[in-house]
Amino acid sequence: MRKTVLSIFFWLIFFSSSAQSINDYNNYLQNHNQVVFVKANSDSTINGTMFLYERKNHRKQWKFKDSFDIVVGKNGLGKDRTSSINLNNITPVKHEGDGKSPAGIFPLGPVFSYHKLKHVHMPFVQVDTNFYCVDDVNSSYYNTLIRQDTAQHNFNSFEYMRRQDSLYEYGVWVKYNSNPVSNGNGSCIFIHIWRNENSGTAGCTASTKENILKLIYWLNKKKKPVLLQVVKTKS
Repeated sequence: MRKTVLSIFFWLIFFSSSAQSINDYNNYLQNHNQVVFVKANSDSTINGTMFLYERKNHRKQWKFKDSFDIVVGKNGLGKDRTSSINLNNITPVKHEGDGKSPAGIFPLGPVFSYHKLKHVHMPFVQVDTNFYCVDDVNSSYYNTLIRQDTAQHNFNSFEYMRRQDSLYEYGVWVKYNSNPVSNGNGSCIFIHIWRNENSGTAGCTASTKENILKLIYWLNKKKKPVLLQVVKTKS
């Protein structure tokens, strides 16, 4: 019996050490205490899993809080050309209009919704049809959230932040290609509500409305949350 218990114990140690873990990225997460860890099934498919982790500070262990199914871009993942993490199992580089979600590590915020939200712990924007995200690569507003009535109209392409469907009813801004903005590297990347589990996005990460609401109310700006988005590796 003791040999059996020991065998199981060592097998668990081996499995946990060989499988892809949030601890593999600790060197890149020293200033962050909440992580939305997305593992896509491959760089060319839409499906994957989102894991939520948090800790009290960088000296503490990560605690798993929740997980759920997600979809990414309709053409899979593309690597952030400026990423410092190892993305060798992802072939393409992310660019505007490629239908790929960015792989790498990105700060999160603000939260946005069609509705006024209370008791959220992140910067919040209630959006309406006056709010645009500009995806025109030739505009000075590229990859920027603007109010149409206060901005100069020097763009020819944009997304309404309040759509005629529910996809952006609740969402989180992903600060990909944000500091600095490089025109053409990709824009308007969010975590938002999906159409369904079989429909990829234009480049965002999406899940059910219930799961997006869980995420929104879990996120806390004091913990400097980030999206860590990679391709799942084989254990």
